[in-house]
Amino acid sequence: MIQAQHHRLYIWFFRNYFGLLAFVHFRKTSLVRPVAIPENRSVLLLQNHFSWWDGYWSYELSRNVFHRKFHVMMLEEQLRKHTFLNKCGVFSIQKKNRNSLKSIQYASGLLADPKNLVAIYPAGELLTQHQQTVHFQKGIERILSTENAVFEIVLAVVLVDYFGSARPEIRIYLENYSGVRTVDELEKAYHLFYQSCIANQSE
Repeated sequence: MIQAQHHRLYIWFFRNYFGLLAFVHFRKTSLVRPVAIPENRSVLLLQNHFSWWDGYWSYELSRNVFHRKFHVMMLEEQLRKHTFLNKCGVFSIQKKNRNSLKSIQYASGLLADPKNLVAIYPAGELLTQHQQTVHFQKGIERILSTENAVFEIVLAVVLVDYFGSARPEIRIYLENYSGVRTVDELEKAYHLFYQSCIANQSE
């Protein structure tokens, strides 16, 4: 697997380049339902994955909302095509491969440090935002059962709508998860949360 690095110059470029693009392409970005996280807990962020922008939204949440060191899991074949992302906090996983266990263990280790945030797109693939049922990959179960790691689970749903404007608006909904830490229960909770976010999408 490819472990995450944090190179200041690459992160500066990533933040400013995508920030400029976001300013041009989107009317505004709104945070809905902000959450509070104790300082002594790391964050496992479970977010929908429907666009090229998703890593940037995860980074912005990590930096401006949670104030944690950013890490995000990405398919290794994709990371090898965009190697500069590795220097911005991206680490790899290989689906349906024995080596995926190393990535899961690595993510678990990151969550042992309260200064970290680990973002995961639990469906493991790009899905249209209109698909509200997100099936979680079973590998997440190993992270949930990590010993000696005290972390908060935050559900995130990112939605884009034009409403009455020429440029779209991004809305990011957040919710703390405090239920049973199993993949099945998390998946159910995420589905209900996703539906509630859709219901609240109005101008």
